[in-house]
This record gives sequence, C-alpha cells and structure tokens, in this order.
Amino acid sequence: MGRMTAVRTLKGRMTDLIATVLVLSMLAGWFLVGNTVEERMISQAKEDLISRLAILAGILQDSGTQGLVGNVGRWSRDLGTRVTLVAMDGRVLYDSEADPGTMDNHSGRPEIREALLYGTGINTRFSRSLEDDRIYVARLAADPQGDGLVIRLSVSLEDVGSAVASARRRVLASLAFAGLISLLVGLFFIRQVSRPIEELTVTALRIDEDERPRFPDRGTVEVQRLARALEGMSSRLEGVMADLKREKAYLKSLLESLPVGVLVVDREKKIRYANAALGRLLRDLPERADGALYTGAVRDPGLIELIDRAFEGEDRTASFVLRDRTETFLEAQSVSVRGGVLVVVHDLTERRRLEEARRTFMADAGHELQTPLTSIRAAAELLLDDPAPDLEKTRDLAGKIILQQERMTALVDDLLLLSRLESDIAPEPGRPLDLVELIEGLVEYQKENPLAQNIRWETDLPERAPIFGRPGELGRALGNLVDNAVKYTRKRFEGSPGGVIQISASGQDQGWRIIVGDNGTGIEEELREAVFERFRRGESSRCRDGASPGGYGLGLAIARRVIESHGGSIEFLDSSEGALLSVFIPFGGVKT
Repeated sequence: MGRMTAVRTLKGRMTDLIATVLVLSMLAGWFLVGNTVEERMISQAKEDLISRLAILAGILQDSGTQGLVGNVGRWSRDLGTRVTLVAMDGRVLYDSEADPGTMDNHSGRPEIREALLYGTGINTRFSRSLEDDRIYVARLAADPQGDGLVIRLSVSLEDVGSAVASARRRVLASLAFAGLISLLVGLFFIRQVSRPIEELTVTALRIDEDERPRFPDRGTVEVQRLARALEGMSSRLEGVMADLKREKAYLKSLLESLPVGVLVVDREKKIRYANAALGRLLRDLPERADGALYTGAVRDPGLIELIDRAFEGEDRTASFVLRDRTETFLEAQSVSVRGGVLVVVHDLTERRRLEEARRTFMADAGHELQTPLTSIRAAAELLLDDPAPDLEKTRDLAGKIILQQERMTALVDDLLLLSRLESDIAPEPGRPLDLVELIEGLVEYQKENPLAQNIRWETDLPERAPIFGRPGELGRALGNLVDNAVKYTRKRFEGSPGGVIQISASGQDQGWRIIVGDNGTGIEEELREAVFERFRRGESSRCRDGASPGGYGLGLAIARRVIESHGGSIEFLDSSEGALLSVFIPFGGVKT
C-alpha cells in the first residue's frame, strides 16, 4: 500500500506540473495576445483616421467649408467617427457630436497645437464632452481661398477594447482546447512511465531481503536502462558492503593509532567505542568495554562526572591524576554529539614535567643570582674590614665585584628578554639595518675576548645585507650563536690553537641565509631540537662552575624566538665536526 501511494504521488506531481504549465501558458497567451492586439488595433485606428483626414482635406480644398460640412455629417454617422472643425484661432466651427457654441476654445488641445505647428497632431485622452477615452487625430488643411482650417477626427477606445476582448476569448478557447488535449496526452504518458517504475520499485525492495531479484525488461529505453543498472547494483552490493567493512576497519585503525584516548558513549549510557590509547592511559579500563555501561567500566569519579554533565548538555574539561607505580596527569574533554557523548583524554605528564623543569630552573636561576651577590658582598666586606688596604688588593676585589655584577646582569637581561618575547609586551620598533655590519661587530668583539685568542675566524660576507628589523634583538640572537661557537670550540681545544669558526651570509630569493659553523665539541643529533627549548642545555655536563663553557639554557631559546619574530627560522645542519647552524631572515623582517 505504501508503494502504491508513492506511485500515485509521482503521478500527482507530474499531473500538477503539466496543469501548471498549461495554466501559465494560457495566462501568458491571454495577456500577450491581448496586449499585441490592443497595440495593433490602436495603431490601425490612428492610420485609418490619418487616411480619412487626407480625404476630408481634399474635400475642403475642392468644396470649401460648407461643402465639407455637408458631407461630414453623413460620413461621421456611417463610420462612427467624430468630426470637429477648428478655426486657426481655436474656435470650434463644427462638431458632429456636440453643439459648437457650447464648446471651449480648442487652441490648447495637444492634437490641435501639434497640427498648427507640424501639420498633423495625434493624442489619446479622456473626452470631457463625451466622457470616454478617445483617440484624436488632427490635420491642418486649407479651403479654396487658402484660409487655414484644422480638421480633427476621433474614435472611442471602447471599440478597440471590444475587439481586444473578442480576440482574447478566441485565443483562450483555442488554448483551453489545446491544453485539454495536452493534459490527456500527458496523463497517458505518465501512465506508461509510472507502471514500469512501480514494478521496478517492487523488485528493488527485494534487495533488502538478501535476494537476487530479476528486474523487468519492458518499458521505455530509459526504464530498461534503469532496470539493468539496478540489477548490476544488486550484484555489486555485496562488494560495496565488503568495502564498507574495510573502511570501517581502516577508520578504527586510525583511531587506534591516535596518541590520545577516545571514548564514545551512546544515549543508553553504553560504551560504543574505546581505543587502545584510552586503555593505556586509564590502565584499569576493561579490555572489552564495548557495550558495557560507562559507570561500571570507568573507575575514575572525575571522568564519570564529566560524562554525566555532558549528557546534561554541559561540555566541560577536567583534570585528574592516576597513581599506581607512577603519577599520570590526565585531562579529559567532553563534547555532546548526535547520539551520545564523545570524550577525548590527553596525557599531560610531559607538560607537567616541563613545568617542573621550569620551576627547577627558576630555583637554579635564583641560586645563580645569589652566588654573585654573595661574592660581591664578601668582596665589599673585605674592603670595609681592611683598615689599610693596598692598591693591588683593592683593584683585585673591585675586579671581582665587577665580574660578578656583569654575570648577574647578563642572566637578568636574558630572563627579561625571554619574558618579553613570550609575552604581549610591544617590541621595540623595527628600522633599517645592515646584517653585515652587525656580524662584523660581533666578530671584532670576540677577537678582543681573551678566551678566543687562539681561534681562527673565517668570514664570507657580502658588501651589505640590508633588512628591516630590531637591531638590539638581532644582535643578542646572533651574539648568542657566536658565543656558543666560541665556548664549545674552546672546550675542545682547551685554549690551544686549532679552533676555527666560520661565518657566512648570502642572499636568497626572499631573504638572507647566515651560516655559523665551528669545529668544537658539536652536539648530538637527538639533542638538536631540544636545545632550542627554554631551560635546556645540550648536555648535562655543561654546568656553570666557572671553568666550564656551560650556560643557563637560554641562549638558543632566545635566538630562536628573536629570529622567528622577524619572520625567519633557525636550525642545525649536518656537519662532519663541530656544530653548524643555519639562520634565515627575510628581507622585510619586522615593521612594527
């Protein structure tokens, strides 16, 4: 019964479509023909009046005014045309429909005015004397004596409207007949199309019953093609279902490979899916949790509350800690989706470790600040306690104070710069600068460094390398790279000759490429990316004991953030010995 209703609906829609097209065609024909006929008849009426005026002008020229008036009355009655004779001054001399003595001066009539100016005048307007819409045509003519006279003819538009209505009725009758024939023909073809479609529908429903139906091969060519297509689809359906199973397995494999835990709970509070990562993160989740109530499979109260709130329409994020052999810090996010709740669980243990490393560094930084302060205080107390200090001792203690102050100032400057680079504080404005000049200044400074006396410098720089940037920050970033090269070259050679530092700069399509290389101790490949992180050093042995080249773990972090703030990049390149750093800075740099 449902199938029959669907077929009848198709028939009804097709019938409605045909009927709508027919009605619209009839309406369009009605208005189109009516307007065309109306325009044509008005034009024909004007042409007829002009022709009649020519005849009357000839009569006037041959017989004069009296002869014209004698013939006009009969002619007006036979043809249904109003005739008016108007003098040059606008007085009405004769009118076939009204008393001239009661009529106004006609010099202001549009058709009379045009006739006096151009010889002929035409106008369509309402007649106050006859109280109907009329077409007026006037012509300037002359009697045998040469005296001018305006002859005006007019006809009522009611005659034109009657003709238009008659034409429209004939057209409507023709369209109605044609529409009826078209409707009958359309219904016949609808029947021819719908019957095979009904049979195809009945047969196609058997596909759901796991049968191999045979589709009918009668009907139009299109229906036969559809039957063959459905039959082919039925035979391919098993293959499609197999493909769907494979796609489902592929999707499951993708979810299983995610590093985050994924949990899907349906409206019945049952687990529809839980990937392996979730089991590893929660550890107490049953191996086969699909189909189980989440309140029984999930043991953590915080996660259960999160899911409960999600079913109430409240998407939340919650953090919790799992403690067994180790502590695992987890963060769960819930999202209400169609048919249930989606929960994504992230492992924050590494982030917590980094935060702990940061706190450790801050403690180390405090200690490092305390050490030079203690040295400064001790030197100052020695100066105060010595009643008669000699000059050499005073100079030695003052030198120690200055050294410790510079060490503390450098650490504080690094901390402040890093803080500003990682905050929303507005940076210093950019300005034009020359990288070559900046690099040469760094090299000259290092050549005067007593710790770099035995290092050979090799530079390959262009004449100029202009960019738009912040010279203070770029100087600090490139200076950190050069300082690292000096430190670890010196560490390898321990002050002996043999150390070499190479610095080059070359222009590329979009910017400048700067290479800083050394033949020092180098850096392990697995640590190349880690040393750009805050508070990280290339090796654990790089301490700050005064004899070691170690630093605070900020130099490369500062360098990367400065270079990236200029739109550039920095990375380690493979090198046979030592370290090789590549820096790219675009021509535009920064403009703020």
